[in-house]
Amino acid sequence: MNPNLLDIGLIRAFVAIYDTGSVTLAAERLFLTQPTVSYALSRLREVLNDRLFVRNGRYMTPTLRADECYLQFSQILRQIEDVVSQGQGFDPAVSDRRFRIAMSDIATFAFLPPLMEILHRRAPDVEVEVVQPLIDDIPDYLATGKIDAAIGNLPTVRRVTASSLLMREHYVCLMSEAHSAIGKTLSEEEFLTARHANVSSEFTGHKHLEQALQKAGAKRKISVQVKQFTVLPYLIRYTDYLAVIPSQVSKVFVTHGGLKELPLPIDVPEFEVRVHWDEQQGRNAPQRWFCDVIREALGS
Repeated sequence: MNPNLLDIGLIRAFVAIYDTGSVTLAAERLFLTQPTVSYALSRLREVLNDRLFVRNGRYMTPTLRADECYLQFSQILRQIEDVVSQGQGFDPAVSDRRFRIAMSDIATFAFLPPLMEILHRRAPDVEVEVVQPLIDDIPDYLATGKIDAAIGNLPTVRRVTASSLLMREHYVCLMSEAHSAIGKTLSEEEFLTARHANVSSEFTGHKHLEQALQKAGAKRKISVQVKQFTVLPYLIRYTDYLAVIPSQVSKVFVTHGGLKELPLPIDVPEFEVRVHWDEQQGRNAPQRWFCDVIREALGS
């Protein structure tokens, strides 16, 4: 491969296609036309002598060669951004940088509005993209610059990343305000005999709730499993299902009406919500600023 044939535009196109799994989405991210990105992919295949991406339904699956290139190319882009930001200084008021943050749907529901309120005032042209990788993939996403930060109850991620405590949280029980059997208090017997709506997601620290309940010898009756927290209010408002969710989210749900929150009758430990970043990647000015804003917006 002749390195002189590989310019920064091709590298940006490659990383965007790899991140999004789509030429169309890559074009949207880069503010380019789809034919322009398609041409870049064609040139990349020629220069790197590999197919790089194979269509799999709606998405482009990277080849082994693409996996090998991604780590180096993403680091190159981040190093270039670091050099530019050091030379010019990072000014959030005029920056149009796109920050990527990993959060579950329930964290997005609770935390994105206050974060965007600050960004809207201080950095009106900055963009934010929320992604939901598998928890085990988050350290690599942070190390390669694929994401700038991750927010959540992520103890396994904490062991291998830098992090800062945002808040201590606890679980509560959410149910219909007109529940047929439960009034202003909730007993352990009522909790265990009731039917529950439960969230089972690959990107969530919610599984630690199940571990705590099992440790306490409490076995719930799960009647419905869903992948998203945000559907819970619509499931339980007109039924007798119970849902165990973090208190910050419960408070938002209750304001919509028709729901009530009661303390859990079983002792479940508090958990920590933290913002995570990669120690080395976090040295660049834009990422430091972004994590500072997250701490300001969400820190208790």
